[in-house]
Amino acid sequence: MVKLSRYILVAIGILSAAVTIPSLYWTIFREASSVPNVVYSRVLDDFMMIKRVDGVLVRADSEGNQYTRDEFEQLLPVLFFRQRLTSGDMPDTLHGVYMDHAMLSKHSANFTIRPVDMSQPRPVLWPLLESESGRVDLELPEDFFRLHDRIEFIDAATNKVDKEKSALFQQALEEGGFSFPARLIAGLPTDRKNVDDGYFIKDNRGDIYHLKMVRGAPYVARIDIPEDMDVIHIECVDLATREFFAYLFTDDNRVFLLMQDDYRLQELPVEGYDRSLHRLRVRTDLLHKTIGVIGEDQVKVFVVCNDYDLVDTFHKSWEPPHQRRDHILFSWIFPFQVSFLNPDSRYITLDVYQPKGIAFMLLHIVLGGVALVLSKWRQLPLKHQLPDLLIILFTGIFGFIATQVFPNKFYE
Repeated sequence: MVKLSRYILVAIGILSAAVTIPSLYWTIFREASSVPNVVYSRVLDDFMMIKRVDGVLVRADSEGNQYTRDEFEQLLPVLFFRQRLTSGDMPDTLHGVYMDHAMLSKHSANFTIRPVDMSQPRPVLWPLLESESGRVDLELPEDFFRLHDRIEFIDAATNKVDKEKSALFQQALEEGGFSFPARLIAGLPTDRKNVDDGYFIKDNRGDIYHLKMVRGAPYVARIDIPEDMDVIHIECVDLATREFFAYLFTDDNRVFLLMQDDYRLQELPVEGYDRSLHRLRVRTDLLHKTIGVIGEDQVKVFVVCNDYDLVDTFHKSWEPPHQRRDHILFSWIFPFQVSFLNPDSRYITLDVYQPKGIAFMLLHIVLGGVALVLSKWRQLPLKHQLPDLLIILFTGIFGFIATQVFPNKFYE
């Protein structure tokens, strides 16, 4: 029993060391990657970027020509239109389009989604606002609905189900062809938006439905989705232009816009995008849309006009993380790292990361030799140290620390 207890403590020690020591290592030695912020100039009809070089902020074009801050912003009047209007050097027209302040502001929008946004707990209760209340401001309702194998509205004050309202919306969904249970629901559950467009819901067959409340009555519309298209994530937006409702992400890493006028799907150019690895950033302005696919070792940018025809593309890569000095040193010291908090997920999970290569085995052999020398110095029988030596050979520095903190001699 004493031996078993000792090895349980050793196992706990290895797990604790595998969590805390690599985390401390990254806190001290991690080298931050400088990801350039790439934009598109309609003055030059070329890409420009802001990046850090040796700690200094540099503004340059795709050829490497550098600019001062004011020169840089003059070449990007659509992006920095407020500053250019204040400075008095805003062009009257650009590519035949009148640079009106109100229109520039209306069409200016930014959207960013990270891998962590794809992997996080979803709400189970949602507020359904009135879409056509006749009031200037939106108002949150006094009830919330939940939707799985049926839809139910629950009064927030009494926690009781509103059976009449629930039956009304249940009937509307069933008559619209909705197949329960619901597999995905997305919307903007807040009153801090221009208008309320309700929710977009994926049913059990994989079809997408639009649900909202119009003057107290349910509004249900089925959206045609190709049979070979599996939507796994939806991000709704609130645009002043009312151009589209949401971004739709599929299981094969394609991205679509759900257009507002006719529920049409407009695919975006995102070649190489992986939702588990990359950030997706979309900048919208009066003249074009800039779509950025941003990873740890590369950035790809696609520019489309307002008709979504491709205008230009940009691709820049740099040294991948596992080839940087901090990662190489990590691969020499640690055989693995255990983490309960994945930076790409809001869930608590047990993740084990193992670096590339087997360079760490050299350190394992050295640590095994050190443990053998220590056991002789303590005059411990070699046969009693064989299990510890095997533990060290497999778990390296973590096993070495655990077996030294909880030695066999401690129980003799």
